[in-house]
Amino acid sequence: MTKNQEFFRKINNAFMTGDVDTIFANISENIVWNMVGSNVLEGKDTVIKEMEPMRGFETAHQTKQIITHGKTAVIEGTMAMEEEGVHKKYAFCDIYKLDKHKDGKISEITAYLIEIE
Repeated sequence: MTKNQEFFRKINNAFMTGDVDTIFANISENIVWNMVGSNVLEGKDTVIKEMEPMRGFETAHQTKQIITHGKTAVIEGTMAMEEEGVHKKYAFCDIYKLDKHKDGKISEITAYLIEIE
């Protein structure tokens, strides 16, 4: 596994386990997070406000693949969680862009989430 793949595996795991400190430490001040079909978050402070309630919230998940090229990464997988007492399963595909190639921070996330069960 490459250094970038390891980095994005860590980021994906942070999202799935509610490790907001790891997420905050690795996003740029000018991040844009597009949750396709939902909303767009702009700026680190906005993302922090949105993520804070998820601190420590874990989901069962499986990463199918991580593809990296230059400053871009794509992560595909599934996750499951309880929502209001109902078990739900989702497929996700997240596209990440770093602000620079070496030791960059995440500057853009485009997230696709589809309920599958």
